[in-house]
Amino acid sequence: MDGATRSSPGRGDLHDHVSARDDLHRLGREQAALRRVAELVAHGAPATDVFGAVAAEAAGLLDGQATTLTRFDGDTALAVVAAPAGPAPVGAHIAFGPDTLPDRVLRTRGVVRVDDYTGQPDAELAASFGLGAAVSAPVTVAGEVWGMLTATSGDRPLPQDTGPRLEQFARLVAAALGTSQARSDLRALAAEQAALRRVAELVARGTASEEVFVAVTNEASALFGDLPVALMLYDDTGAVVVATCHCPAPVGLHVPFSAGTAVDRLYRTGRPAHVDTYEGTPMASIAREAGIASTTAVPITVEGRVRATLVSSNTLPATRDAVEARLTQFAELAAVAIANADARAKLTASRARVVATADETRRRLQRDVHDGAQQRLVHTIIALKLARDALATGSSAADLVDEALANAERANAELRDLVHGILPGSLTRGGLRAGIESLVADIAVPVDVGVTAPRLPAATETTAYFVVAEALTNVVKHAGARRARVQVDLEGDDLLIEVRDDGVGGADPTLGTGLVGLLDRVDAAEGSLAITSSAGIGTTVRATLPCGPGPRGHAGP
Repeated sequence: MDGATRSSPGRGDLHDHVSARDDLHRLGREQAALRRVAELVAHGAPATDVFGAVAAEAAGLLDGQATTLTRFDGDTALAVVAAPAGPAPVGAHIAFGPDTLPDRVLRTRGVVRVDDYTGQPDAELAASFGLGAAVSAPVTVAGEVWGMLTATSGDRPLPQDTGPRLEQFARLVAAALGTSQARSDLRALAAEQAALRRVAELVARGTASEEVFVAVTNEASALFGDLPVALMLYDDTGAVVVATCHCPAPVGLHVPFSAGTAVDRLYRTGRPAHVDTYEGTPMASIAREAGIASTTAVPITVEGRVRATLVSSNTLPATRDAVEARLTQFAELAAVAIANADARAKLTASRARVVATADETRRRLQRDVHDGAQQRLVHTIIALKLARDALATGSSAADLVDEALANAERANAELRDLVHGILPGSLTRGGLRAGIESLVADIAVPVDVGVTAPRLPAATETTAYFVVAEALTNVVKHAGARRARVQVDLEGDDLLIEVRDDGVGGADPTLGTGLVGLLDRVDAAEGSLAITSSAGIGTTVRATLPCGPGPRGHAGP
């Protein structure tokens, strides 16, 4: 070997080699454990599954030391969410005081070690769980300390690298919570948009505002976890509850303007209002009786004026901003519904004025013709008859008188038909029954008439008469019917009109102007019209006209 000597490894080198191999093996185990948890997070596993895996994997890396994942419940308590072999079971609540290990984690937002609980503020609590030492790493989500991951020992301090190891798992817990929260937020957003779409579809279809109000309160309450929600319309002295969901306040309750209430402040300012407590306000006793702890209210504004408010009760100050944002979206849809109702009411009132003016013009023309030209013609006919009788038969004067008499009688008949078409005198004098009987007397198709309704306001009788007249006109012209029936009854505050025939059916209300004009007339009276016309079965026209006091069919303050 040419005098050369081979040196053998020393004990120091062998120890370093073994230590490096152990470190490499431990690093491999650690990376494998982290990877398994990371895959759970990446695959969107439920947070509870991730919590359990984190605690179990961390305990395995720490040679079986008990590892517990806890969530902060306020500033003075912990809730155990995962503890495979921990000192406290899942679900346990643990109170803590100042300068204890959890308090320090919460305040410092960093890793906290306790190598010996002797003399520590929480020594008694640690002893009750058999703990001698502990290391905790915070779990931080969205900048806030959500909880902490803790490894504990009963008899000796934990290794110095325990903190950094726990921090890696704590970051995976935070990622799982963030992913879970993102999914939850996405589901909540989808539910919110679906609820808004359902209400918007009602508004777009022109649904009655009362039905929209009920949908608004139901959908908003469901999004808030069934919190009480009410919609209130303003009047000169306060607000009236018109729709509720899970709310102790009954529909119809009148809430007067009163200092300190959200309803009052919102009406005066036009801005959202919050009341965190009613204690010390004039509404304190009412709020206690109704079970209302706090209130968030948003305005429903139409054409620059506060017309109503959407109110959610029992909301906490911490959540009221989110409640306000959601309520505002529903309030905007309610505002559109109120605006639509206003527009429909104005259109109905305008139609009613047009129809009333036309009907009054007919009545005046009928009176003028009957009392004027028609009466003079009648007198002329009588005078001519007297003159004819006075003249000798066969004279030329008698012939002229006969001719004049014939013309006068023909003119009188034509004028009588004209007046009847404008508005029959029988309707004006005898009411609906007499008017319809006069109408059917000149119709070739046999018509059975049943009228049980008493005398009604002139406008109602006129509308009902024209419903029957137009329906019978279609029977004569198009139905090919052998028989028809007219039935008119008063049920409660509604006049029910039905005209039925046994003709060919197949009537199309969109063709011709008669039925379209009839629909406009019925709409103007705030009534409803339905036409059923199956081929080969006949046609039925049904109309309902309100006879009660005051306008109906729209909502508004």
